[in-house]
Amino acid sequence: MSLTIRSLQHFSVLAEERHFSRAAQRLHLTQSALTRSIQALEETLGLVLVDRASIGVTPTQAGQMVLDRSRRILGDVLALRREAELIRGHDSGHVSFGVGAFPAAGFLSPLLVRLAREHPGLSVHVEIESWQRLLDKLLQDKLDFAVAVTHSLPPPADFIVRALPPQHGGLFVRAGHPLQAARKPKLRAALAQYRLAATDLPQRAREYLAKLYQVDGPDALPIAFECDSVGALRDVALGSDVVLFCTREAIAGELDRGTLVPLPLPYPASGPLTYNVIHRARRSLSPTAERIIALVQGFLAGEAPVPTPGARRRGAARRG
Repeated sequence: MSLTIRSLQHFSVLAEERHFSRAAQRLHLTQSALTRSIQALEETLGLVLVDRASIGVTPTQAGQMVLDRSRRILGDVLALRREAELIRGHDSGHVSFGVGAFPAAGFLSPLLVRLAREHPGLSVHVEIESWQRLLDKLLQDKLDFAVAVTHSLPPPADFIVRALPPQHGGLFVRAGHPLQAARKPKLRAALAQYRLAATDLPQRAREYLAKLYQVDGPDALPIAFECDSVGALRDVALGSDVVLFCTREAIAGELDRGTLVPLPLPYPASGPLTYNVIHRARRSLSPTAERIIALVQGFLAGEAPVPTPGARRRGAARRG
């Protein structure tokens, strides 16, 4: 029997899912077909690759060694395909990238609108996750690149990191919030009466906010709502007295309209937030991936975002 890329892919997915039925569903196979594929791989290598227990499937010691090598091989296959795409220079194909919650709120929607217009043949997959989860997926070669804040968890040495235009964090409240009337010397004391809404924050941000709130440490922060949807957190801040921790760029529309206002407590004291583009050094990015990165740089530098169809209709109605 021959060793195939497909069988290595099947084994890699099975190791991730740890269950034959879930892995088969993800691979769009029947469970019996996946079982035969894994058995064929074991026969080809002369090794038992998985322990089949009632509570799930786990790699054996030999299976873990094969899994590690398989992931490197599959990564090289993906890199080869992208090299071929780069050589062809076709403005098509597939790009997978990840984005942190704050960066996504600042540019993702207008970016996808632009791509839909300018690259109709392109297939795009986007993951919105914490930097820790994005790094895990980069290490598994599931993403071409990621855009995230990385200072709390620097990428490994074999990664390329490109700095993007700086962003500016802060605390924001709805217009008319009681904290707007607090004088600056008493603002920190008044702040302690109101709970926070924030994304899954890196340790450095938590430490800064703990000092701002004058609590014993990051674990004592009065966080009321924590999720990776900046849009949901924004709506909570607009409809309640919760204090939103966010970047200015992610809520630019609300700030322009005056529905959200900043508190005069700048974050961070040491300077603006820095987003980075991160990808493996050995992974050659396609021309289209590089085009996407260039668009991200443009949006974060303050270029006017592409309006949504609804906004264009409303603008036309006003002009009429």
